[in-house]
Amino acid sequence: MQVYSYPDSSRWAALQQRPAAAEAPQVAARVREIFGQVRERGDAALIALAAELDKATLQHLLVSEAEFTAAVAQVPAALQAAIRQAKTNIETFHIAQREPELRVETMPGVACSRRAVPVQRVGLYVPGGSAPLFSTLLMLGVPARLAGCPEVVVCTPPQADGSVSPVILFVAQLLGIDKVVKVGGAQAIAALALGTASVPAVDKIFGPGNRYVTAAKQLAAAEFGVAIDMPAGPSEVLVIADTSANPAFVAADLLSQAEHGPDSQVVLLSDSEAVIAQVQAELEQQLATLPRRDVAAQALVNSRAVLLQDSATMLAFSNQYAPEHLILATDNADALATQVTNAGSVFLGHLTPEAVGDYASGTNHTLPTGGYARQYSGVSLDSFVKKITFQRLSPVGLQSLGRVVETMAEAEGLAAHARAVTLRLAAMASSLPVAAGPQTDVAHPYAGLIRPSVERMQPYSSARDEFEGMAPVMLDANENSLGSVGPDDFSRYPDPHQRAIKADLAQLKGVTPENIFLGNGSDEAIDLLVRLTCTPGQDSIVVCPPTYGMYEVAANLNDVRVEQLPLTPDFQLAANAAQLLAASSAKLVFLCSPNNPTGNLLAQDAIEAILRSFKGFVVVDEAYADFAMSPSWTTRLPEFPRLVVLQTFSKAWGLAGLRLGVAYGSPELIAYLNKIKPPYNISAATQQHALAALAAAPQLPEMQAELLNSRRWLAEQLPLLPIVEHVFPSDANFLLVRFNVDATAVYDQLRARGIVVRNRTTQPGCAGSLRLTVGTTDENAQLLQALTEIGAELPTEVATSR
Repeated sequence: MQVYSYPDSSRWAALQQRPAAAEAPQVAARVREIFGQVRERGDAALIALAAELDKATLQHLLVSEAEFTAAVAQVPAALQAAIRQAKTNIETFHIAQREPELRVETMPGVACSRRAVPVQRVGLYVPGGSAPLFSTLLMLGVPARLAGCPEVVVCTPPQADGSVSPVILFVAQLLGIDKVVKVGGAQAIAALALGTASVPAVDKIFGPGNRYVTAAKQLAAAEFGVAIDMPAGPSEVLVIADTSANPAFVAADLLSQAEHGPDSQVVLLSDSEAVIAQVQAELEQQLATLPRRDVAAQALVNSRAVLLQDSATMLAFSNQYAPEHLILATDNADALATQVTNAGSVFLGHLTPEAVGDYASGTNHTLPTGGYARQYSGVSLDSFVKKITFQRLSPVGLQSLGRVVETMAEAEGLAAHARAVTLRLAAMASSLPVAAGPQTDVAHPYAGLIRPSVERMQPYSSARDEFEGMAPVMLDANENSLGSVGPDDFSRYPDPHQRAIKADLAQLKGVTPENIFLGNGSDEAIDLLVRLTCTPGQDSIVVCPPTYGMYEVAANLNDVRVEQLPLTPDFQLAANAAQLLAASSAKLVFLCSPNNPTGNLLAQDAIEAILRSFKGFVVVDEAYADFAMSPSWTTRLPEFPRLVVLQTFSKAWGLAGLRLGVAYGSPELIAYLNKIKPPYNISAATQQHALAALAAAPQLPEMQAELLNSRRWLAEQLPLLPIVEHVFPSDANFLLVRFNVDATAVYDQLRARGIVVRNRTTQPGCAGSLRLTVGTTDENAQLLQALTEIGAELPTEVATSR
């Protein structure tokens, strides 16, 4: 390394020059030549350039299915496990970057919103060659998948034998990416920008690379209209090290960047001559043991150590240099970090090597280089989405805003703008139809369904809405800074949006996190749906008895009328249910399927008919759906914007004590529920346990199978008892059983023996019936034995046929 002592600030710019800058004109000319070849000859040019530049002979450009299959076997199990852990950390950090749809009423009747929409086709460049950077595919592929980009294309250089690194292919499979192209360098960027027979043209290109790749990305953006993430060229690190630094640590950090390539640059800033000398000695010692020492040694030729007066001067130099990676190897790293204005990613303290960011801490390692950290951020979830704004005016909104727009348009001399408003105002004034268009229930599926007061209200903004994550000093939420009473620390408020749970649950259920609302049990979602839609003393809901009692309780609590549409004797919806509901003005209909307390699924065609005819929200409560051999209605959410599906962690997941319920619906509806929910409705403990359960989801089928076997055994054994009249078919984890004796007497006798079941004799259509939850093998045997004994012991006057 070249050492400079106390240079004047006028010399800083020269010391900050990157090695590749001097060759920029020649590089740009060569890249333009490569673009021309790819545009003229397509795949043939890519194959020829692979032979010329990568010394690789290719028969085909796309990685085949056989190559994918063979790759997995070549990746050691320990490396696979490490990659999976890194993927989890990267997902966790990037999921937390999701933002709910923004909704603001700027004035009465003027509703504005902003929604994130994924970039439709993205190209990911993964450097290969002598050091295939499979970690880059994790850093780019994870947020691309989380953002929902429909098409993802990966380009990576082939090895000399025409293959692609098996680790890169393993990561691609892990991320569900099946289009990997064997092409590297500037020609890969040209192919992604221009398109060839094998490589589709993309909307945005991501990924780091050498100076040729960086120049190619800039050319693609400047002349071919393809967006890029940022200029991300040869790697670089700047380390600020004071007398508290460990020279061995600092040298290792510098070498970790130098080994990337000969055009990488490392910079050391210190206010101690001794530290610089010690780091120099460590560099020589550690360099000798590196497998890539020749590459690292070349990079060190263009690297610098600069002795400066103090921390403030070092930070000023660093902010002017704007490094890709900045390491603060000082005892006061947190304080210094507050003064950092230009850096791609910052590593705080002596125990945080830059390597953790390259691989697995969770932050993204695709970062701006070459001083571009002054203008660009690193890759994030936002890099893969576009933010689209929407607006809707009601008649009140147009009346309120119309004159403002007319005045401004006239002042700018844009008469057509003013006329677009004036014509609508005139049409409203004369009660003429504004325009013929789609039917209201298609264009505005929630028209008239949301309470006006909810539309107008501003949601509560909690401290954790205004600041996400953690900081060294958290004094914004009036929490107890001393910690918690008790063994566990729950002194900080939880994530009010439960992002981590929603991300895992969305992946498991095949929906998006924006389709998910989490509540304190399903009961909270039921209550919020009533409050969202029904004006007290005015509106109504529909229930189908016998059914879950909380629907009616929620209505009564909110002073909402309850209409009843009873089930048939076999506990199905009436044949004319859809017709009756089509004429109803109710805001909600609750359909419990599998039904509680009867256990049966409601007919799918009957529910679908209601979804197509009822003008309110159709709530399908699937609390017991995990025990049913039928697809969830969550698979139909895109078809029915007024469909809401309720599920719970209390039943099949065995987490009743957590009180965690789920509502699935359209993103617009879920946004309304989030608007009116309490700010921290799901506790930190519940979130922690739910995440652990989701991580253990593979255990769920085994538990389901055991319960279903027990249900089958009970359903076979119970009819053999003389006191049992009928066991109703069940798609839940319980059985409704009708007795030919006094069911209440049976209930009392069971309770006296320490066995508690549910007496449902007062429910419509359930006279003489008890609801029996499926227990453990031992509990089921105890229940059967007790019923046998009760049948033999009941007095004659009780044990008579009904």
